[in-house]
Amino acid sequence: MNDLADDIKKDENIDEEVEDIEDIKEKEDEIEEDLEEEIIDAEIVEDEENSSVNQANNEYVEKYQRLMADFANYKQREEKSKADFKKFASSSLIEKLLPVLDNFDRALKDKDPEDPFVKGVIMTRDELLKILKNEGLEEIASDGEKFDHNLHHAVMTEESDSVEQDYIIETFQKGYTLNGKILRPAMVKVSK
Repeated sequence: MNDLADDIKKDENIDEEVEDIEDIKEKEDEIEEDLEEEIIDAEIVEDEENSSVNQANNEYVEKYQRLMADFANYKQREEKSKADFKKFASSSLIEKLLPVLDNFDRALKDKDPEDPFVKGVIMTRDELLKILKNEGLEEIASDGEKFDHNLHHAVMTEESDSVEQDYIIETFQKGYTLNGKILRPAMVKVSK
């Protein structure tokens, strides 16, 4: 009988152990469910963090692209500025030489071009003008041309039957451009 009591106790212990195992399994299931929920929450947070990281990366990429575009524009402006400087660096000197050209023109006005001295002065003037033209100097056309207030400075107006209205009758002082930029407008008399 003792054996029977021992067997019953063992069976009760086994039943308790089975119940304990079932409780453990239930707790494991609950823990697994909790873990799955936490994993899902973590994935959502991770997705949110990834999207915020991606958003920050996009902002940095945009800033970098803007910076690169600004730098490219800066380089273009600097190159243009250097080219303009090279074009017009000599403008101050050329402007100072224009009265010398005017004096040559006045000295040669109404002189005999066959006179050897006059020939020498003409050669000197032509050489100076050639050097200035190589630097980009160009004479503004004026006599017989239509008056253009951008290129000509009207000093006088005169009524004329032989010249149309707003056309230049006479040039008092030649005008010049340097590489397309007006250095000095021509001083002229215009018909009205």
